[in-house]
Amino acid sequence: MATRNFTQKWVDSRRPGDPAHLGLTRDTGVTGLIIAVNKTSKTWKVQRDMWRGKRCKTIRHTLGTTDELSLNDARARAQEIIAQIRRGIDPNAATPAPPVGQMTVGELWDAYEAWLRTRGCAPVTLKDHRYNLDRYLDDWRNLPLSELRKSKARERHEKITRENGPYPANHAMRSLRAAYNYAIDKLDDDDVLRANPVKGVNFNPERRRKAIILPEDLPDWWRRTGALPNPLRVAMHRLGLLSGLRPGTLVSLEREWVDLDGQAVRIPRMKSGHSFDLPLSDAMVGLVGDALRIGDTLYKESQWLFPTRSNDGRRVIATQVWRERSMPGETGHILRHTYRTMADALGVPQSRARALLDHQQPGIEAHYLHASGLRDQLLADQERMTKFILETANA
Repeated sequence: MATRNFTQKWVDSRRPGDPAHLGLTRDTGVTGLIIAVNKTSKTWKVQRDMWRGKRCKTIRHTLGTTDELSLNDARARAQEIIAQIRRGIDPNAATPAPPVGQMTVGELWDAYEAWLRTRGCAPVTLKDHRYNLDRYLDDWRNLPLSELRKSKARERHEKITRENGPYPANHAMRSLRAAYNYAIDKLDDDDVLRANPVKGVNFNPERRRKAIILPEDLPDWWRRTGALPNPLRVAMHRLGLLSGLRPGTLVSLEREWVDLDGQAVRIPRMKSGHSFDLPLSDAMVGLVGDALRIGDTLYKESQWLFPTRSNDGRRVIATQVWRERSMPGETGHILRHTYRTMADALGVPQSRARALLDHQQPGIEAHYLHASGLRDQLLADQERMTKFILETANA
């Protein structure tokens, strides 16, 4: 089987029915991910060995077509399936869920995740949900739901708080609460479940996070980002402020999406499920150009605009962390809030401000307003926004 490091451009170039493209190719980025090209379609698959004692079984599982899943989505989903196989769970096994009265916490988690996937839940949400079970409730995996009590949930919340902190404890209980509510609402036909045990938890107080970076704080923010030791992260955070991109999208930008001559980053799939052309002001073109040059020097042949190295140092991957320890609460989603607030202060029309952020248009506008037809206006708005932000930041 052929192997290569997949890129979205290469995946898009595969043509079903073309003899030169038919067959299976394995991804070197996520070991086990395969693209299968036949006469009529292109399909994502996962293949890994599952060990049970000394017995090995090769599992091949279909994820979906390339029309349904982008490369990033396929890689994320493949990693979930691989983790499932490592736990000894065959994703192809057609085992019906047990009656809710006999269901364990682990079985509930699996059923809830399967339901979330049918609703198109983001891979990062599924990953966080699974992490809470694996990290904090692993010893409850075989615990029947019928044995869950408010006192038990409260004691576990207090234990996680002592050992891991208040925020992880709250997150773990929120995951359990959501899964249990799903069981009550969707699975419990005979009303055998008690009230949600998480109702007995006294959640830890959480300090309200600052919603935006205030205009008077922007000069200091700009100065401190410029002092960061990694120039790629300087460009990343500043582009995040000037674009308002969701942080998950920002860190996963690929070099092949960049069109500097067209002053755009052409993102094939956003949270909305649609493609999105991010207009680039002149200053944003400069930031993206800086990132490309730095990447060429530090991470040759990387597919990412903001690459980094894996923990073991062997692979170049997309940046995973957008928060800065030296700037707590001042990077990530707060920059999107700041951008939107400043767009309103500048007087950018609501419909175009939403288009710049890939926000869904309200009401009937969602059917009749198309950002692609407003390219020149949006680019002009982006130029105005950049000038306004830079002037406010004294940059």
